[in-house]
Amino acid sequence: MMYNEKIANQTARRGGERMTIYNSQRPATAEEVYQDMCDRITNLQLKPGQKISENQMSEDYGVSRSVIRTVFTRLSQRKLIEVYPQRGTYVSKIDLDFIADLLLLRTAIEKEVLYEIFETMDESQRQELMVELKKNLEKQKEFYNSNGYDSDFKSLDSQFHKLLVDSVHRHNLMELMAEHMIHIARWRNFDVTFAHRVPELIEEHEAIYQAIEANRGGKAMRAMSAHLETISKISETARAEYPEYFL
Repeated sequence: MMYNEKIANQTARRGGERMTIYNSQRPATAEEVYQDMCDRITNLQLKPGQKISENQMSEDYGVSRSVIRTVFTRLSQRKLIEVYPQRGTYVSKIDLDFIADLLLLRTAIEKEVLYEIFETMDESQRQELMVELKKNLEKQKEFYNSNGYDSDFKSLDSQFHKLLVDSVHRHNLMELMAEHMIHIARWRNFDVTFAHRVPELIEEHEAIYQAIEANRGGKAMRAMSAHLETISKISETARAEYPEYFL
């Protein structure tokens, strides 16, 4: 099954229609349009490299072109769209070098989190964390045979990492990356669906859990690095099959 067909099937499973704010009974605000377009870009409903226009989006959302112009300015500031004078506006392509740098920063943060789990948490605190991680993993395993990156699994994936980060009160470190996390999320949506990686993600989470449980800090950090470093695994194949998606 082709990648775009998988996205279409996931949309169909949610009822055949993507529930967006332009289905609402009231006019959409600029903030709602902005958030919805961020979601569409992140979920690859608006594809990397796809041409979009103020007129098209104005019609989609039932708002004025001035609202869309404001939204486009914000999207451009986040590097989610590119505006070329006399040529048009395009959804930004995926910059794998930029993603690699972001993943390096995220890996450094999460390895520091693991270090602090081993160095600062007492046994009872560690056990409480392990209980919550285990509950999360058991729910993840319900999606083991999933072909797509289901929204419920995405939530569990994010929660697994949040449990680790919050256990040592390092959520502010992740907030520092929040502005750029949307680019990691878009790559993740492509990566996981393209390479059928849900079972692999679950196994990688399990490896991190097992290393913490065994009190092996170095192994846990190596498992986290392997889990987050995703570009080298599929970049060549992805570029070959979807060259129009990448810089």
